[in-house]
Amino acid sequence: MNDTYQCFVYELHEFEQTMNQKTIITLLLAFVCMTVSAIDEYQFHSGTAVLKGRILNKPADEWNIVSVRAYDVFTEKEIISNIPVAADGTFEGRIDLPHSQSVLALDVSDIFLAVGDTVEVTKDATHDDYRGVTFGGHGNSADVNRLWPEVRKHYFGDKPLFINGLAREDMRKWKQDMVKLMDAVIADMETDRLPLPPATNSYVKEVMGASLLGELLMAFMENHRYNMTGNSYAKLNVSDLADYYDFLAGRERWLLDNPAMLLVAKDPLSLVSYAGVYIMIDVLMLRNKMLLGYHADDSPFDYDYKTKMVLPRDFNAEQHRRMLDMRQDTLFTIADYYRQASQIITSRYGLQHVGFMQQMVICQDVFREDRIDEDSNPDHVAASFAAAIPLLTNPIVAYHALDRYRQYVKQREGKVAETASATPEADAVFQNVIEPYKGNALYIDFWDMSCGPCRRTMLDDREHVEQMKDLPVRFLYICDEKTSPRDNAEKWMTENRVKGEHIYLTHEDWLLLCGKFQFNAVPFQLAVDKDGIVVTRDVIDQYVKELQKQ
Repeated sequence: MNDTYQCFVYELHEFEQTMNQKTIITLLLAFVCMTVSAIDEYQFHSGTAVLKGRILNKPADEWNIVSVRAYDVFTEKEIISNIPVAADGTFEGRIDLPHSQSVLALDVSDIFLAVGDTVEVTKDATHDDYRGVTFGGHGNSADVNRLWPEVRKHYFGDKPLFINGLAREDMRKWKQDMVKLMDAVIADMETDRLPLPPATNSYVKEVMGASLLGELLMAFMENHRYNMTGNSYAKLNVSDLADYYDFLAGRERWLLDNPAMLLVAKDPLSLVSYAGVYIMIDVLMLRNKMLLGYHADDSPFDYDYKTKMVLPRDFNAEQHRRMLDMRQDTLFTIADYYRQASQIITSRYGLQHVGFMQQMVICQDVFREDRIDEDSNPDHVAASFAAAIPLLTNPIVAYHALDRYRQYVKQREGKVAETASATPEADAVFQNVIEPYKGNALYIDFWDMSCGPCRRTMLDDREHVEQMKDLPVRFLYICDEKTSPRDNAEKWMTENRVKGEHIYLTHEDWLLLCGKFQFNAVPFQLAVDKDGIVVTRDVIDQYVKELQKQ
């Protein structure tokens, strides 16, 4: 092991010797009290905003729901809210927000919502896509929504910044142009010369500036994704990163250590998630190089260390000796991994610090849903969270990380898959779906004909469906008839001998269940016990095992 690595281990030992769990929580709470942004820090805390407006020229049988997608950027999860639309096209509803942010009102527009604000929007249903939208009202949210299109046009024109299919020989010129734009925006922000009305307040100015820089940074990452790697991780050449992203050095205050990036006018989730994949890839991928090969006869403790770098909860001298042997006398833990990844990133790009954006990526690495599902052992999640704590020095990230861990513990203890309060309309739709199967345990799979993994899961389930046909267990496959027309879906399932219960929902009912169970992408799965209670899938798995023993 090199000197840097040995230093990491020593620092971790010193940290563990001087801080217990109570001290860590106290430290996190202290972080929250610090002032980190010109914007009121409560704008980075959870709250609600009111979205109201009208659908003009509303058809009688369409536009009955406005479905709103907010983003928990700290876990890479969408938060879905459905607002009923009255017969005259009017609607009004409260939107739960993890923090002030841009949300997507499906088929309407990207809409900036500041916690505590009311936003008024009018959509002409005769216009396709996201045209025919106007904003009204007062306050920061209204100003951002009205001003953003013109501010963006002032700097970028009407065309998108990213050019799909850009040839490599043209990439240098494109990059030079983008860096010039970036520096022009930064210069105007520093001298208070953004093209805004004289009475514009500092909140709106900061959101406008972050939105401009966020779109530029996103263009760089999309260029990298599509034109350099062909959207393939296999073609991602880490050695090219330093040259391609050399513009980060000296601009990290604006691009990487700027909490206002959470408030960009469009898609903050993609901005941070792309940064994790295409700039700070070591936080996500270095782990694969550090893991050890495991054997089928490994003890649970040895397996956890080899595959996750998780140490046993309690010291055991024999286990400790074996783990030291694995690493040639020096342990390497999750905490070491995060530290080493952070050092590689700052060194690669010649940065003084990366701050906020890197901490966001670490938070996503700990709490994103696929990692939580994979690390079903609460000790693994706790170990990853504890390892990340020393690096989460930004009060905003520290606040949300602590809150996400608290939510994880509550959900884990409750063993309930449904995490959001639902409307009576959504409850009624779900009850209508499961009522015919009352008394049976249910595996429920939401799918779509365009989803390859969905179809693969259904094909893999065929044997299980056949094995359980005589048990009080049913497999329900549910799809949106708008995107998966019944005739096409039935034809595919018949040709592939897919059994189970096939359920087709109207698009409106599908959106209601998306909101009830907080999912947007498929496949999405949940389970219901024989009493009609939504539970985690492992509860039904155990129930099936008991049935099969009888």
